[in-house]
Amino acid sequence: MKNNKAVKHFGLCGHPIAHSLSPRLFEAAYPKDGFSYEIIPASTPAEALRLFVEGGFMGMNVTAPFKTSILPLVHRQTQECAAIGACNLILKEGDLLVAHNTDYLGVAHSIDEANAQVQGALCLLLGAGGAAKAAAYALLKAGALLLWANRTSAHIPNFFLDRPITPLPLAQIGHHLPQSNLILNTLPLSLPNTQILRFHPSQTVFDASYAARPLEQPATKAGAKYIGGERWLLHQAVPSFEAMTGICPNLADMEQVIQNLFLS
Repeated sequence: MKNNKAVKHFGLCGHPIAHSLSPRLFEAAYPKDGFSYEIIPASTPAEALRLFVEGGFMGMNVTAPFKTSILPLVHRQTQECAAIGACNLILKEGDLLVAHNTDYLGVAHSIDEANAQVQGALCLLLGAGGAAKAAAYALLKAGALLLWANRTSAHIPNFFLDRPITPLPLAQIGHHLPQSNLILNTLPLSLPNTQILRFHPSQTVFDASYAARPLEQPATKAGAKYIGGERWLLHQAVPSFEAMTGICPNLADMEQVIQNLFLS
């Protein structure tokens, strides 16, 4: 148990998470004498929630691969979280554990920041995990015409937000790529055969990963607008940290942490 009751304790679970940027973002966001943010080492979502409760934490960010599998273990979900079917934040409300999702806000704010055209535009989404579901929610809410592809197309829902979805195998995305205004990639590792993807300057290409960034090189080579996953990370963290603490984070210092990623 935590001994210093004056400090509000928050954390992060997932597997693996040793190299996550979230602790540095949180430490930049808030004064160190009032808050702590720790890695919660757990190999399963059940273990993560046990450590969360026993450790006296008030809030916990959730990352892959627990975003979906942790949901049956909580007491309640927000409306957005239930619609998406994945969460990235657990908050303690009295004796209840409540699941939230700010990932979709990370997508929406990143797209707005880049002035990318989404409403009424064809958007191609790659991947079918919790991050992809949040991205699909944000895109459909923004009025996108969604194409959804994955290595295993059976993992893509046939309906999402009460709209019919036509799952696509990755092998077929080349047929739809030229007409897509936005290509959003949430696949956890590098996309195979990225060299066959032919982007053009009027497109926006968005990688969820701020580390792997598999589509950055072909996108920039083609002159397309590129959004790195660090923008998603930042824009989901701000409302997440606000929900945890009840106060606004230091956005300027959080931005500096993001910029430091690319200083060599």
